[in-house]
Amino acid sequence: MRIAVGGFMHETNTFVPEPTPWAMFNQEGAWPGFTRGPDVLTKFRPFNIAIAGFMPVAEKAGHTMLPLSWSFAQPSGRVEDAVFERAVSYLLADIADAAPDAVFIELHGAMTTETIEDAEGELLARVRRLVGPDVPVVASLDLHANVTQKMVDSASFMSAYRTYPHIDWLQTGQRVAEWFDRVVSWGPQPARAFRQIPFLIPIASGCSMIEPMKGLYALLAEIEAETGVHLSLCPGFPSADIFDMGATVIGYGASQDQVDAAVGRLAQAVVRSEAAFLEHLAKPQDEAVALAFSRAALVSKPVIIADTQDNPGAGGSSITTGFLKAMIGRGAQNTLMALYHEPDIALAAQAAGKGGSIEVTFAASGKGPGEVPLTTKAEVVAVSDGRFTGTGPMVGGQPINMGPSAWLRIGGIDLVVGSVRQQPHCIAVCTHLGIDINGYDVIVLKSSVHFRGDWQPYADSVVVGASPGAALDDTGVIPFEHLRPNVRRRPMSNQ
Repeated sequence: MRIAVGGFMHETNTFVPEPTPWAMFNQEGAWPGFTRGPDVLTKFRPFNIAIAGFMPVAEKAGHTMLPLSWSFAQPSGRVEDAVFERAVSYLLADIADAAPDAVFIELHGAMTTETIEDAEGELLARVRRLVGPDVPVVASLDLHANVTQKMVDSASFMSAYRTYPHIDWLQTGQRVAEWFDRVVSWGPQPARAFRQIPFLIPIASGCSMIEPMKGLYALLAEIEAETGVHLSLCPGFPSADIFDMGATVIGYGASQDQVDAAVGRLAQAVVRSEAAFLEHLAKPQDEAVALAFSRAALVSKPVIIADTQDNPGAGGSSITTGFLKAMIGRGAQNTLMALYHEPDIALAAQAAGKGGSIEVTFAASGKGPGEVPLTTKAEVVAVSDGRFTGTGPMVGGQPINMGPSAWLRIGGIDLVVGSVRQQPHCIAVCTHLGIDINGYDVIVLKSSVHFRGDWQPYADSVVVGASPGAALDDTGVIPFEHLRPNVRRRPMSNQ
């Protein structure tokens, strides 16, 4: 079959006031910028993304790839309506020109625009109207997708990542390709089922390396093996104030009874695990710092603090100063902090050069939660252009671009600043500057979970900490206004 392949991905934090412009979809960082046309067939091959997994497996099965467009932006505020219309117009025009036998689209599943809550549902509905009811439309989803009924109705088949950190991003694309011929054999409207979980899951609690998600994904694989039903479990993206935000289970198969039973079994297991999701709520900033240093005094490996509420992978600005002020206040020694999105500081460090001393102001704009300006002097230990090869299971082997970057020292605190907003997915964000991460007592990372894939093997333990930021950890205090009724906002709560 001739399969049109493309993608349009954004995880939208609706609590970030600034909308996301087109320029953010053009920016390269840990993943490529906007690409359209034949380059789609070759550019993504080194990357841990779904389209790079889908294409070679589908080609090996005898299918022909027809390139569309692919775009991705770091999590941020609502996508501008004009940006959504632009990206979708490219996809639809290229699908129309290609007249494919099937369509594969790499999606996130938690995109919201200025006026469209369910952006992926709208995109898939438009694709469905264009190609008609009989053309298979398949998609990959991020584990944090806020799946909707409109998405399920419009696509023939969707499969979500099963790891957080997203180690299996590429493997999810492979899985869609491996199931593709089976989906086609089920006919134009395969049996499907969709369940919404009746409580919200805090984002760090969705880590697949810890319970209860670790066991739930093992159960998912067991049910699939027993029934032949394809399943996805998405904990949802809680920084989205939309009606359908939350955890979901979706399934596809040849028999509606089998699909309903498989989806019901997995959904019931999630509900039975409700209390366990409370065990991983972030600790308040000062408590997290005290706990990390008390642990570090007893062990030989670093203790990591996850600065989860300033996670740029959930829409955080990656410039908040809460933990930095706490470290300076306690006169912290042997401490490393990464990754700050401070282009002006990085450029000042580049100008001063190695060994230079500069006055810096972190969070100079002071616009968002936790962005309290902090002015201090820093020594420039090293600088780089921010280009290196990623390490670890999530971004290993990928070309990474942090933009002009620097290793700074403030007393006993080392900091890494970069010019492209992104998470410290791998240790190479630090080691490419010459930093030996093994020499620290405490490491503070602006991330919720993704760092664990590469950093955790070097650490004694992880403390999830809550300092003021835009990506609130406790779903019970997120100020939702549009969430559907009858959903428990915190596991085991009354409301």
